[in-house]
Amino acid sequence: MGDYTTDRVLGGSKTYNAVFTDKKDNSTLTQEDFLKLMITELTNQDMNNTADTSQMVNQMTQFSNMQAMQEMLSYSKTSYAMSLVGKTVTASRFTVSGELDTTTGKIDKVSLVDDEYVFYIGSKRYTLSQIMSVQDSNDVSATINPANYGITFSDVAANSVKLNWEVPTEDDSIAQDLIYSIYYSKDSAFTTVDEILKNGTLGGSSIKSDYQEQIVTRLEAGTEYFFNVIVEDSKGNKYSYKPIKVQTKTE
Repeated sequence: MGDYTTDRVLGGSKTYNAVFTDKKDNSTLTQEDFLKLMITELTNQDMNNTADTSQMVNQMTQFSNMQAMQEMLSYSKTSYAMSLVGKTVTASRFTVSGELDTTTGKIDKVSLVDDEYVFYIGSKRYTLSQIMSVQDSNDVSATINPANYGITFSDVAANSVKLNWEVPTEDDSIAQDLIYSIYYSKDSAFTTVDEILKNGTLGGSSIKSDYQEQIVTRLEAGTEYFFNVIVEDSKGNKYSYKPIKVQTKTE
């Protein structure tokens, strides 16, 4: 028989692929082989000089114990592999050129190929040994750090300015749920979320978009402003970027 592949869909969108191959290692003795040898020996023994079966029974018991341990280990590994589906992980591997390729994202599916689990993060594939860390599925804050990303401005006018900012995470599954709000102040550059919400002015409506830009209007001409962006994740956690200073043009 040749190789064949079967797909199982569990829990709606979670897909588990399994690839089975017909492989048998003829150099090893299985429990079934040992049982056949014992039966053959007992069948062909000299009735006047029967064999002592106690050693065979002890070896058979050891075979059973080892088989039970292997099955338990296999089940534990399978259970762990399946539990990673939907979780955010960081995986690394070396490319052909010798560079380290690191990806952080949710595992979309897991496949069993030749007795080895393969995990898919987007279009990339990783083995279990290449997964470096697993994040708490309820803790998306571990991958959001807007303080490491910048805000830029352009199209400065007397009463308006356009702001752009970078996505504060490399995890696309988290990025698509982020909500951004622009705040500004003429007094000082507030850096914490509490300071911004308490003392800043909301510069328009909050946006949820793959393209991070917004034009702030109703500004005063020839005035210095401090702008910042607050980003909110799907759990309601809020984070702030580094503030930026902009001088509007005079009329």
